[in-house]
Amino acid sequence: MIYPEYIAEIIKRIEEHGERAYMVGGCVRDSLLGITPNDFDIAVSCPPEKTMEIFSDRHVIPTGLKHGTVTVVYDREIVELTTFRIDGSYTDSRHPDEVSFTNRIEEDLSRRDFTVNAMAYGLREGLVDIFGGREDLEARRIRAVGKPEVRFEEDALRILRAFRFSAQLGFEIEKETLIAAREKAEGLSRIARERIGVEFIKLLCSPDVSCALKQMKDSGVMCYVLGGYEPSIRIIDRLHSVLGSDISRLGFLLAEAEENEAREILHSLRCSTKQIKGALAVRRASRISVSDVISARRFIADTGVYWESGIVASVAYGSSPHDAIELTRRENSIPKNLSELKINGRKLMELGFCGKDIGRILGEILLRCVDEPTLNREEKLIELAMQYKKDE
Repeated sequence: MIYPEYIAEIIKRIEEHGERAYMVGGCVRDSLLGITPNDFDIAVSCPPEKTMEIFSDRHVIPTGLKHGTVTVVYDREIVELTTFRIDGSYTDSRHPDEVSFTNRIEEDLSRRDFTVNAMAYGLREGLVDIFGGREDLEARRIRAVGKPEVRFEEDALRILRAFRFSAQLGFEIEKETLIAAREKAEGLSRIARERIGVEFIKLLCSPDVSCALKQMKDSGVMCYVLGGYEPSIRIIDRLHSVLGSDISRLGFLLAEAEENEAREILHSLRCSTKQIKGALAVRRASRISVSDVISARRFIADTGVYWESGIVASVAYGSSPHDAIELTRRENSIPKNLSELKINGRKLMELGFCGKDIGRILGEILLRCVDEPTLNREEKLIELAMQYKKDE
């Protein structure tokens, strides 16, 4: 098990007060896979009030006392400590109506989503694995804890998480878990779109995205994420070849959608303004052909800061040949927007331009520089501006 010293110190302190503590969830899973965990969650036997008392000399945040969670800042590291608990009924297909605390780690693990996430590790006991999570890791399998239909009825977001973990880890989804995902997919309609968006974007940015999306499509889950739009198998098969950022993957996934439809989908997933702008730029870029120096320069000018994601998407979509990537990279020295010109509106005002003429002339200068990048020097651009003025 891979863990830093400060985690060991936290667990030892809790045990010194007669309580038990375990690392749980993703940090245990990742350690067993040989992956260094990004963060650590600790499950403890003591109620949150006692946890706060134990760490009274530290900065403690009562993150969610109702659910037993306390956040401790320990040696500048932020760690969540949550009391062993049992979840009550789920009437909203997302959150338990109530939780009750328990002193048994086994009961706490039984409420978790998948076996690979339902393991705990204690400094004294070592691995606690009552649902066969380690075996499923070795078999590269995502399997629900207990009856999968019950897990998905409790929290329908777990359906999307199954596909996300499959995409991230390259694991197959166990047959009964996949069948239950198909049967209980309607529950996703009651999940907040913000939560759907977060899970789906994580899935899109994962290594084995194509396989997971195919299974989502075959299982009838896709429509609860993308509405009426369904990407073709061609798009799904090529998605892994696109740059692995959220913007690149979203843009390419929506390449076959019309712009208004793509915009609506991005808004429905509660994407940020940056994600929406970038994804739409990549979507447009995927349909543009780059075949020579001039088209490469115009492509860069059209796509701006998203030119690199855009040209990879264009090649993946089949609009441009593969050597267009290197061609476009060589031409990346061209100005991509007005701010990269070696002349600005203030300079044009000094030259006697005014009003709308300033924006128009700058736009024409930018287009000339796209075709002839060597023009982008102040003295050359002043000459060009004065020539435009003379021709009017």
